Amino acid sequence: MNHTVQVAPLRRGSRWAAVGAAAYILWGLLHLGLGVAMAVPEIAEGAAGELEAESLMFFVCAIVFGAQAITVGWCLNRVGDRFGYWLNLLVLGLIDAAFVAVMVLPGHVDPVGGWSGPLVWAVAAVASTVALRRTSTR
Repeated sequence: MNHTVQVAPLRRGSRWAAVGAAAYILWGLLHLGLGVAMAVPEIAEGAAGELEAESLMFFVCAIVFGAQAITVGWCLNRVGDRFGYWLNLLVLGLIDAAFVAVMVLPGHVDPVGGWSGPLVWAVAAVASTVALRRTSTR
């Protein structure tokens, strides 16, 4: 009995899909990690006032969007799914655009840390777009 496993070769464009998915997953891990690191202590202590509650809500949103990026990246972007493409492209892109406009450009956050998420998103967006275009032109 032959117990070897045969692995199908990657379809053209699927390497791009894998790069896009990996970048979205990295984006998700960055946001999930930041959100958990900042929200857990605040939840444990309780938000003292409205400003602290709004800050906590911001980090809870980072957790949720991070989880979305990871889930959609792994389940949909990795296989070149069109719905997953648009979901992560638009939702995460709008989140990053708003973050840059509200937090990075006015100088409320460190520019290096502030631009890291949008740059990872841009890599994911380009790679996913190339993957989708290569598979849809056949």
